[in-house]
Amino acid sequence: MKMTNAIMFATALLLFISSCRKKDDLSAPDVFVNFETAAQGIAAAENSITIKVKLSSAATADIPVVLNVTEDDVIAATDYTTTPAISSGKIHLVIPSGNNEASFTVTKVAGRLFDGDEKIGFDIFSSGAPVIIGAGKQLTLSFSELVSANTGNVEINGGGPTYPNKVFIDISANRQTGVNRTNWDLGFYTGDDFRVILNSSVGMMARQINKNDLATVTAADTIGFANEVMFNQTAPTVSSLAYIDYPDGDLNKTAIAAVSATASENKVYIVNTGKTIGATPTDRGWKKIRVIRNAAGGYTLQHADIASSTYTSVDIAKDADHYFKYASFQTGAVNIEPEKKKWDIAWTYFSNVTNFGGGEVPYLFQDIILINRGVSIAKIMTTTKAYNDFVAADITSSLTFMTTQNAIAADWRAGGGPGTAPSVRTDRYYIVKDGNANYYKLKFTALTNGNNERGYPAYEAVWLKKD
Repeated sequence: MKMTNAIMFATALLLFISSCRKKDDLSAPDVFVNFETAAQGIAAAENSITIKVKLSSAATADIPVVLNVTEDDVIAATDYTTTPAISSGKIHLVIPSGNNEASFTVTKVAGRLFDGDEKIGFDIFSSGAPVIIGAGKQLTLSFSELVSANTGNVEINGGGPTYPNKVFIDISANRQTGVNRTNWDLGFYTGDDFRVILNSSVGMMARQINKNDLATVTAADTIGFANEVMFNQTAPTVSSLAYIDYPDGDLNKTAIAAVSATASENKVYIVNTGKTIGATPTDRGWKKIRVIRNAAGGYTLQHADIASSTYTSVDIAKDADHYFKYASFQTGAVNIEPEKKKWDIAWTYFSNVTNFGGGEVPYLFQDIILINRGVSIAKIMTTTKAYNDFVAADITSSLTFMTTQNAIAADWRAGGGPGTAPSVRTDRYYIVKDGNANYYKLKFTALTNGNNERGYPAYEAVWLKKD
C-alpha cells in the first residue's frame, strides 16, 4: 500500500510538472520596441517635432528606454534642444505601464538658421526587461522637409480595439499625429464660409430648435429627442440622418446651418455629444449651443448643459494655416488637426451612413479612412494593373480622382459586421495626390497588429512623381 501511494504521488508530481511546463510553453509573445518610422523631417517653417518609440503591445510595467544621439552638423543647446534633455549623449524615456509608446520633442533654438543638410541620428541603446529592441531601432531626423520615396510598412497607432485615437497621416513626411477622439466637440471652418462641424468620431448629433437665446432653453425643449437624435446601431432610422454631418464632408450638408452674419438668425441647437471611449461606451450627455460670428471675423461659441441658466462663451479665430479650428465643451479652444498640407489621410472611428434597404441611415463604423481637403485619390483594381507594376507613366487622364472625404472610407477592408471576420481587401490600392502635388501609390497591408489587435492597421506608400 505504501508503495502504491508513493507511485501515485510520483505520478501526480510528474503530471503537475508537465502541466507547469505546458503553461510555460504558452508564454506571451515577445514585445519589441521600435521607432515609429526610420526617418522624419522638420521643415523650415516648423519649430519643433515629436518623435515616438513604440512597443508592439502595451507595457505591463514601466519600461525604461535609452536612446543614443549622434549629431551631424548640429550641436545640442546651440542649434536645438530636446525634451527630455540629452544627458551624456543619451535621452532617457519611460513607457508607462498600460501604454505602448513614449515620445520626445526636438525644438530648434530660436534664431538659428539651417541649410537643410543637418541631421540627428537616434538609436535605441537599451530597454527594460522583458522588452526586446526591434529591427526599427534607428531613426534619422533631417532639418529639412522630408519627402519619403517609400514609407515601408507603417503601423497606424489607433490605440487598440476601442479606437481611442483619430490619426492624421502625412504620407510624404512619413508622420502620423494621433489625437484622443474625445478631446474636441466642434470644428470651425477657416475658409470664407462660416460652417461648423460635429465631432464625427464620437457619434455626435445636433438638432436645431426655434429659439436663439440659450437662457430660455430647458430640458423641456428636448422632449421627444432621445430616440431620434442618437445613433441606434440596432434599429437606425432615416429620420435621424438630418442630425449628422453627411460623411462626404460637404459643408452644405452639415447638421448645423451656416452661421449667419445677422446674429438673431443663428438658432440654438440641442446636441447629443455622443459616446465615451471604452469596451462599454457610455453617453457623454446633452448640450445646448449657439454659434455666432464675432467682431474679429471668427466665431463665438455659446454652450451650456441643458438645465443651466448661464452659459460659457468661447471665441475661435480663423487661421489660414488650417482648414478647421476646434473647441471642446470642457477645455475651450483646442489644437487638433495638423496644418492644411501636413496631413493627407486620417484613420478613425466614424459617423457614417449605410443602407439596409430602406434608405440611408446613420451608422457608426470602425476603421474608416478619410482624405483631407486638397487631396484626391483614384482607386486601382489589381485586375487592371498590379500594385508593383504601377508607375508614374500610368497616371493619365483616364484615372478618376475623387475629392470627397469618404472616397476611401471602408472600401479598403471587408467584413467586420456581425458574424463576419474583417480583413484587408488585397484586390485594390489607391493613387493619392497630396496637397503639394506629390503622387503616391498607397495600399493597406494589415487590419490588426502582430497580436491580432484591432486599432493598429498598417499601410505602405511609394512616391511616383510630382506635378
